[in-house]
Amino acid sequence: MKLFIQLFTFLFFLPLSLSAQAEPSTEGGIIKGKVFDENRQAIAYATISIMDTEGTLITGGITDEKGKFSLDNIPLGPHTVEIQFLGYQVFQEAFDLQKDKETLALEDIYLAPTGVALDEVVVTAERSQYSLQLDRKVFNVGKDVLAQGANALDILNQVPQVAVDPNGTVTLRGSSQVQILVNGRRTGLTMNNAIDQIDGANIERIEVITNPSASFDASGSAGIINIVLKKNQDYGFKGELGVTVGAPANHMVRPNLLYKGPKLNFFANYRWRYSDYNGIYTSDQRNFSGSEITRLVKDEREDRHDDGRSFYVGGDYYWNDDNSVTLAFFRADTKDTDFTALSYDFKEEQATSTLLREGNSLERRDYNQLEANYTRTYEQPGQRWTIDFQYDFWNSNKDWELSTFGDQLPANVATGIRTNSKAGSRDYVLSTDYSYPLGETGKVQFGAKLENRIVTNDYLAENQIDDQWQVFRDFDNEVDYTEAIGAAYLEYQNKMGEIEYKVGLRSEYTQIDISDAENTFTQNKEYLNLFPSAFLSYNISENSGIQASFSRRINRPSLWSLYPFNEVRDINVLQTGNPTLDPTYTNGYELTFTHRHDKYSFNPGLYYRSSSQPFQTFLDRTEDDLFVLLPINIDQLRETGIEFTASYQPIAALQLSTDFNFYHFEDEGSYEGQDLSADGTSWRARLSGNLRLPKDLRVQLYYLYVAPRNEAQVSTLSFSELSAGLSKSFMEDKIGLSIRAFNLLDSSIRRSVAKTTSYELEQSSRRYGARFTFTFVYKFNQTEKDRMRNAQRGNR
Repeated sequence: MKLFIQLFTFLFFLPLSLSAQAEPSTEGGIIKGKVFDENRQAIAYATISIMDTEGTLITGGITDEKGKFSLDNIPLGPHTVEIQFLGYQVFQEAFDLQKDKETLALEDIYLAPTGVALDEVVVTAERSQYSLQLDRKVFNVGKDVLAQGANALDILNQVPQVAVDPNGTVTLRGSSQVQILVNGRRTGLTMNNAIDQIDGANIERIEVITNPSASFDASGSAGIINIVLKKNQDYGFKGELGVTVGAPANHMVRPNLLYKGPKLNFFANYRWRYSDYNGIYTSDQRNFSGSEITRLVKDEREDRHDDGRSFYVGGDYYWNDDNSVTLAFFRADTKDTDFTALSYDFKEEQATSTLLREGNSLERRDYNQLEANYTRTYEQPGQRWTIDFQYDFWNSNKDWELSTFGDQLPANVATGIRTNSKAGSRDYVLSTDYSYPLGETGKVQFGAKLENRIVTNDYLAENQIDDQWQVFRDFDNEVDYTEAIGAAYLEYQNKMGEIEYKVGLRSEYTQIDISDAENTFTQNKEYLNLFPSAFLSYNISENSGIQASFSRRINRPSLWSLYPFNEVRDINVLQTGNPTLDPTYTNGYELTFTHRHDKYSFNPGLYYRSSSQPFQTFLDRTEDDLFVLLPINIDQLRETGIEFTASYQPIAALQLSTDFNFYHFEDEGSYEGQDLSADGTSWRARLSGNLRLPKDLRVQLYYLYVAPRNEAQVSTLSFSELSAGLSKSFMEDKIGLSIRAFNLLDSSIRRSVAKTTSYELEQSSRRYGARFTFTFVYKFNQTEKDRMRNAQRGNR
């Protein structure tokens, strides 16, 4: 670790020495400008070429991450500036440098998409669009009806290749081993399954990075989903107020305020939420012993209520064109109250008995994040240095009380059970990144990162015996979890004609220490790994392109996967962690093709992933008929898949789109003498339609289907979801109204079947049924191109 700190210090101050050598020449004329896409988002690393009247190249460069460029030492006289960026049409403009005006500032330049973008430019502000970049796929959230009044989970469920199952688990290409970032960074909201606290109205775009480059953390064997939040572009004071009511109760109030001036950008927003959820969970357990069958049927009805509040406040200060700082604070707190009613029917031979259990819980949790950023840009386009600091801290306290009733309680069932779980986390992150242009189209980027995360969890479960409370199944322990990660990376990117490529190497050192008060499962682990990545893109024509990529990833087990205790709420099923769990390593390969026509576009692709020590859930049964779900490592997982995304626009007002993913998997491994090898196939498909009617009326339909998947022990059944929405705007888009219906058919239900020679276990989980919302939005001092700021970074 000492060696890495020395390396971090070297990388931290290296930009200072390089910047001293990077001052451009000031001889001749100067041309400056800014480059944007059709959504007024800055285009970084676009190629700038200056040519004389005969088309001979004089000089060139690239834009920085703000889309700015400045080229000097240009001979006086007439010239042409040409701007190119993969996936956009070439821009050309003539100009003339004269003695009395040797510095020319061009008006803002907007590039139009070519074959990479999958939607018409004229309607990009009206609906979401899907585009392809060198190392990622981008889903730009437009004015889709289903995006109004939605949360981040609702938006993610509309993104190609991404799905959210009925339990709220996010998967990418069918795998839950995916890292979710907000503005390129980990947050407690994503690590603690609180993504639904992110307001969908504040999401600018979703980036799906199935083969991340070396500049990203190596975590997440399936890839990365990056949620990019909106930020404002223009000067002035602006605001927005959104109000949503729902049935079942899903009420929200969301005021946003922003002021942006030449030197200061101040932003503040608040969100209040009042929500109810009605969950239904069932299980059917059959035990076989000779000719006798013992059966236990469970029906659970859950009534959850959440009160939530969050606010985000901060600002950016620009003391000159090249130096800026950002300071911001985010806080979210919730109070969750749950009531659960469970009924159990025991059937043994000819006898049947019924058992009832009631549960009440109260959980209070808060999440806080302090962030700071320093950004230094230079006259040379593409040269950039950033320093980031982030401090996250969250706390949770949950009490459960369970009461059981019945004429004859089984010997392994307690009359009363109560649990208490106290958890907290402190996460410190310091990172630096530096980009330096090489030649006309090249760029080298390197950086370093230090992160230290400390998590504590104190868990106690007690059962009632003869009016006395005793520790239940030895569930009484306090766990301290410390995770330290040191990383450094180097990346190089360039372009040769129509070929663009990027190669990189990342090194990560990980140290994990787990200790508990009882000293029953103390673990200390450390490992140093290298993670290479490579990307290649070829522009076949103006309307077609092909990409190939490779990356190596790691998936570290979370604290909750390692922690050997979990919430006690069921008499026959217990889910627990495994302190011996090791990380998973994955090599991923992809090949993608894109083509665009005036009215349609399609985007097929092939991928292959090979994972060593992958995670799998092992189902076991104790002597007293208690089922235990335990995460384990098996030997190998290989996945081969084909995916297809298409868009069709028969008329200007109608947009149809679909995405399809089919994959084959092979598991190899065993656990406790049981062979867990298996192979099979699964697939998922999504269809959506957007129709714009006269009078600014919009209609959207959306359907998702996920096919079954069969593994060695557990088979997961299919599920589907149908959603629809209707919206209308008034007063030149200052007022918007929308009605949305999610899961209309109440078909989003997760079902699984586990079979062995001695027992069968069928389970179903319905986290929520059909939901309906009505949303009102009012904007003041805003134009169509304005975007409200709710970002976790100002300049990063």
